[in-house]
Amino acid sequence: MKRKILVMMFLSLAVVLLALSGCSSTKTDSANTEEKSTTVTDAAGREITFPENISKIAITCQGGTTHEVAIFGGADKIVAEPSMEQFPQLLKMYPQLKNATNAGSFDDINVEQLMGTQPDIALVGITSAKGNALIEGVGIPTYTMLIGSAGVDNLKQEFLNVGHMLNDDKKAEALVKHWNDTLGDLDKIVSKIPENERKTVYYTGKVITKASSGQWGRSWIEGSGGIFAVPADVTGDISVEQVMEWNPDVIVTQGGNGTADLLGDARIQDMNAIKNKEVYECPIGAFWWDRPSPEATLGFLWLAKTLYPEYTKDIDLEKETKDFFKEFYEYDLSDQEYNSFFFNKSI
Repeated sequence: MKRKILVMMFLSLAVVLLALSGCSSTKTDSANTEEKSTTVTDAAGREITFPENISKIAITCQGGTTHEVAIFGGADKIVAEPSMEQFPQLLKMYPQLKNATNAGSFDDINVEQLMGTQPDIALVGITSAKGNALIEGVGIPTYTMLIGSAGVDNLKQEFLNVGHMLNDDKKAEALVKHWNDTLGDLDKIVSKIPENERKTVYYTGKVITKASSGQWGRSWIEGSGGIFAVPADVTGDISVEQVMEWNPDVIVTQGGNGTADLLGDARIQDMNAIKNKEVYECPIGAFWWDRPSPEATLGFLWLAKTLYPEYTKDIDLEKETKDFFKEFYEYDLSDQEYNSFFFNKSI
């Protein structure tokens, strides 16, 4: 009888230990699951959970996204993206990008082709809800990027998110520090410029009516010491009459748009910027310097030097550019490559 009781006690104890072991195993598995995934908030305000190790990335937007992924060590992971042929310096540094499948961009997506690359995640633009929904509809997780809608602060947060996604928090933090230091130092310089010497800047495309009125253009120009020519309540296409009324001191165009059409536009020949030939085409490095991307700080420096050469003599743009490329792209930029970034060198 005693033996039977002892056996029953032993069996009961074993059941209890097994149950405890099961609970412990469940917690461990849960902890491991948590360790192997991370949740961040994307540009659309969604909480996105992604796996610890992402091996294949699809990109369907062009706003500096490829550059972020490349800087954080993910160039080899890009299996699909729009053509980067318009950025020869980027392709020179990362020739493997030429092998990525071009499955379209934004709302113009070939979903079947994209699926064929079997990405773990797709980085998509905030402006392409239709295309993004198609991608999600076939089971590919998406993370929404800011692209042209970025502001300085939320762009820095995006760097941290993408760096974390690619297991390179250290470099992401270094990039944010670079932004803080560079723009902080620049602000100390431009804050000394008297108000009566500040120049109004009109930031446009190839024709005078296609001006930027968004957050980024304003942040870029004001951060470089200029006065944004377009009033805050103006959006969309702008009439020639409005531009003539604002009469900006300087016109800046995106790299690749040229300046000839503006300088030759008979309707605006009495504008200060045209009369004084203060029309400049923004440089293109690995990306456009006037658009949100990791190297956009160089665009701030370029514009400040273009607007206020006397106040910015101590800024060595060539050194700043080469230092950036060395630290973040891990590339030694040559003198010839640096000079190729500029269309009408004003500094």
